[in-house]
Amino acid sequence: MIHFDQARQQCIESLRKFCDSEAAIQRAVLIDDLFGKIRAVVWLAADAPVQLPEHIKAELSASGEAFWSGDLWTPTGERDPDHAVYEGAWEQGVEISTKLRRADRHRSRGFWLNPPGEPAWPRPTPPVIAFYSFKGGVGRTTALASFAIQRARAGERVVVLDLDIEAPGVGTLLDPGEGISGASWGVLDYLLERPVLQKALDLRDYYHACAREAVTGRGEILVVPAGRTDNDFLGKLSRVDLEPPVASQKHPLLLLLEQLREDLQPQWILLDCRAGISEAAGFVLSGLPHLNVLFGTTSEQSWLGLGLILERLGADRVRRDLPQLECLLVHAMVPEEPTTRSRAEADFLSRSADEFTDRYYASNPSDPEEDSYWYVRDMESEFAPHLPAALPYKAKLAFLKNIDDVADDLADDPDYQALAERIASRFSEPDEMEGFES
Repeated sequence: MIHFDQARQQCIESLRKFCDSEAAIQRAVLIDDLFGKIRAVVWLAADAPVQLPEHIKAELSASGEAFWSGDLWTPTGERDPDHAVYEGAWEQGVEISTKLRRADRHRSRGFWLNPPGEPAWPRPTPPVIAFYSFKGGVGRTTALASFAIQRARAGERVVVLDLDIEAPGVGTLLDPGEGISGASWGVLDYLLERPVLQKALDLRDYYHACAREAVTGRGEILVVPAGRTDNDFLGKLSRVDLEPPVASQKHPLLLLLEQLREDLQPQWILLDCRAGISEAAGFVLSGLPHLNVLFGTTSEQSWLGLGLILERLGADRVRRDLPQLECLLVHAMVPEEPTTRSRAEADFLSRSADEFTDRYYASNPSDPEEDSYWYVRDMESEFAPHLPAALPYKAKLAFLKNIDDVADDLADDPDYQALAERIASRFSEPDEMEGFES
């Protein structure tokens, strides 16, 4: 029995041989289509042998077996009615050789499959910071709450978005306070309503203030929850579209961020992301934040997922001559016992160095003054992104019921303070930390 991956690889090798041996082949792209089949587009020179397309088609049929669709397209130029489709497949394809690429067609998770772009706005005023973990249950939301509390107690305004729309949490953790109703609507409602209404919405309907002086001190934490988890929530979730918009439009999540920035004028915008390869996380990790705070553990499952993310934020961008997207690594769930903690941190750091070298850092340039990327040589820097912040497992936080009970712990714990300082240090330049007046 042949599997799809094997059939595709056989087709790649067959088409690569044709590209290498036939000068009449100008370029070619192999396509994984929406129906689990393999197709191909081959651009031929005007003097190509008449029988060449049939030879290619026969070879791909033999290589792909049941997974070959039978479709070999040979474009005839710009007047070809499908010219844009063929060129789009080539442009989106991953290079295999000079003349050969492979492209995907997909029904969902489009943000994951498209190359990540640039941050929501050029200068980080305010910074957009994503808190993400490939595996759940590692204290990601608690760490976000800690950072929000520390900044609020410093007198700043912090906006928090719950983008874990399939398992909401931070909106409840940072609720308004006893006897005060939270927001009746949230991120999910905004995503559904903004495209229909085609105008800026009244944000007061979509957020609440965490009105707990014992938590926020003299600052503010404004929370946009995922939405009200009532009987209508599942229906809304089934209708929301998290796929990339057409080129002429902005995604409603980006519009929400822009409106939060303009209307609320916060010093920080924090995004609590869904774990794993979710569609919402794909949007966030598409280049939107100014900093991606990545949580991982020593488990192999965690590293396999983090490797995918580092490749996306780092090596994929470097291959396209773009600087890496900024990230900061957190070693989560570290054992508290000193000897075990020391051993676990050493193991995590060693693996982190290997993964970042392979998947994130660029090779050292010949020019010592070149500073366009994070390079391997930068691993010696105290600010190197592969150097993890450590957050030990704390039983008290694992069973919290009320944010008031642990607010001081989250604000004053040395490990959480160290993480907050690491995050803030990324935006410590005076011209980048002006923020907006609260």
